Amino acid sequence: MSQLLNQISIAAAGFSIIGLMLLIFQRRTESKSATVLANSLLLILITIQFLQCLFILNVVSFESVLVFIYLLSLGLVAPVFYLYSQHIINAEKICNKRDYLHLIPALLIALLGAVFIDYFPIAYTMTFLSGGIYMMSLVLTLYQLRKRRSLFKIEFLLTTCFLGWALLVVIVGLFSGQAMNYLLPAQIIMLSIAIAAAIHIQLNYPHLLSSLEEIVNRQYQTSTLGSVDCEDLKKRLEALMTHQRAYQDSELSLSLLAEMLSIKPYQLSEFLNTQLAVSFSSYLRNVRVAAAVELLKNEPKVSVLAIGLSVGFSSQSAFYSAFKTIYAMAPGQFRQQSMTE
Repeated sequence: MSQLLNQISIAAAGFSIIGLMLLIFQRRTESKSATVLANSLLLILITIQFLQCLFILNVVSFESVLVFIYLLSLGLVAPVFYLYSQHIINAEKICNKRDYLHLIPALLIALLGAVFIDYFPIAYTMTFLSGGIYMMSLVLTLYQLRKRRSLFKIEFLLTTCFLGWALLVVIVGLFSGQAMNYLLPAQIIMLSIAIAAAIHIQLNYPHLLSSLEEIVNRQYQTSTLGSVDCEDLKKRLEALMTHQRAYQDSELSLSLLAEMLSIKPYQLSEFLNTQLAVSFSSYLRNVRVAAAVELLKNEPKVSVLAIGLSVGFSSQSAFYSAFKTIYAMAPGQFRQQSMTE
């Protein structure tokens, strides 16, 4: 059983490392600080998966230096992800020295495990205990967001599952040191599942991060549009979509579109919600579907998939889902009906 679990975990690790490398080279639309944190997190995860494979294959032993690197990497996942989420929620956030305080617990736990090798299971468990605290904070945030938009039920469910995993590791680690032989391969598999989920969300919900930022900032204490000419902004937005076809960029985000319009993301969010009565993700979906409809009618020789990708959808599933939301039918079915009319 243990050998089979190890073989499965090695295969899963290979997939996850390739997936992480692809995510690193992906074009990102977040702020510079958020991008640095995201890439740092991906590199940390690669390090964790690589070291865990080496441990399972007995290529290396539990020596002080490697144990320190492993525990430090493992301990940095939660605080770095927490800091990244703060930059996504608040695009105006600036890194400061206080942010580095979040890294201290991981450093102390790693030192403990490296100096006292016999206490590695305890240090490993403390790492997940620390991470569980950060995950609990994120779960509470997502629980509030899911009431405002059904999409966040997915992220709430995933985050809750990994919080449950962290708690399980804490409980098992405290009462059974022998369980480490199973926890390491299981950890690889769980991390691989998380990476697969991240890739799935990126392909099917490419504007998830923009939506999150938009929803968090939706409750305006006072209007942020006081210095903005809304009529002029509306014309410039229409010109961007009609003439420059900005919607064709599959990675167009709230922040990127706001930059193109020379306004702040929260101003664009308020403008869309108060002036056009639509969220950013819904607005962009509607524009892309409208463009796809014209192509479906006027370009019968072009494949449905090619049309979906040409108007900015990142995948066939994302295109079909958006199209069905508006027209209650698949794009191919819509094309057939329009040809018979």
